[in-house]
Amino acid sequence: MDLADPVRRAALPALDTLVATADEGLHPWVRRRVCADERRTALAEELRFWLCTAAQDLEHARRYADAAPQSGEPAEAYLDRWLPLATGGHVLAGPRYLGRDPDLPFVGVTASDRVLRPDDAGALREVARTEFGAFAPGFVLLSTADDLAGVASWPGGRPEMRQVVGRLGDLRARPVPPSLTTTPRRDTAFYGEYERIHAEHVARDPAHARHTRCEDRDDLRELAEAGLLHDVRVDGTWAGIVAAEADARRGLHGATVVELLLDHPFRGAGHGAHLSTLLARTLPMPNDQYLLGTIHAENVPAYRAALAAGRVDVGGEVVLPLDPG
Repeated sequence: MDLADPVRRAALPALDTLVATADEGLHPWVRRRVCADERRTALAEELRFWLCTAAQDLEHARRYADAAPQSGEPAEAYLDRWLPLATGGHVLAGPRYLGRDPDLPFVGVTASDRVLRPDDAGALREVARTEFGAFAPGFVLLSTADDLAGVASWPGGRPEMRQVVGRLGDLRARPVPPSLTTTPRRDTAFYGEYERIHAEHVARDPAHARHTRCEDRDDLRELAEAGLLHDVRVDGTWAGIVAAEADARRGLHGATVVELLLDHPFRGAGHGAHLSTLLARTLPMPNDQYLLGTIHAENVPAYRAALAAGRVDVGGEVVLPLDPG
């Protein structure tokens, strides 16, 4: 990669520019419920990583290049780039691998200086081909406030992860059967059972491996030590876990779901619709913050359970295959 190339080395924008555009593109549900200052503070926390780390931190790029499937490209090529679109404006984009799978390279678009629309699909595909061709990307991935029907307006587009959120106070107010309880977990002694449940999910539905994965044991231990991991019990019997981590995403402050997991004997009884409420009640956060989380569009049971729990779909990822056919 020629770092002197004026397109690839275009001056990066101000964070405020990215925040203002992201705020304009938020789902109306978020804009109605959260004041502008709070939205923009949350967006700045989220976008600062992409602008200041993913696009400028060469050491971060080296670590990513070392961990990613080998492309033959230098570490500098893994930095996000500020690139012009033929349809006007710019995007911040970089090479990615879905789940670190060497067979699933793509170009991730993380920010822009104007709200992106379906008419930009062709220009986004062209940027991916011309600027990131060395990585052989199969698709472009971007986030929009479009609902599932709106994703269909993107030429050749399909939904990926959906962002489903709920105000903690509203979730906490929902009723839960007395048979369902939680207890704080301070260790990871359950981890073998946790791996078994995931393995059984994949055995029953291989697509589950794409929708979710086992969390790292050390990461779960950190959540346990922070009081953010709880056992779920049905009539006193261990049935699974719920966990979250503090986060700011899509203009909202709160906690992002890390795990909402029930063992198979406890599925099909309506318990899943109460997991979001159980988790919300365990979080050491005020009622005016939010439970955040992403669910794959193809994971219909989990998506329906989230909506039944009172969470709202406020947009999500759009996949634009480079070969729409």
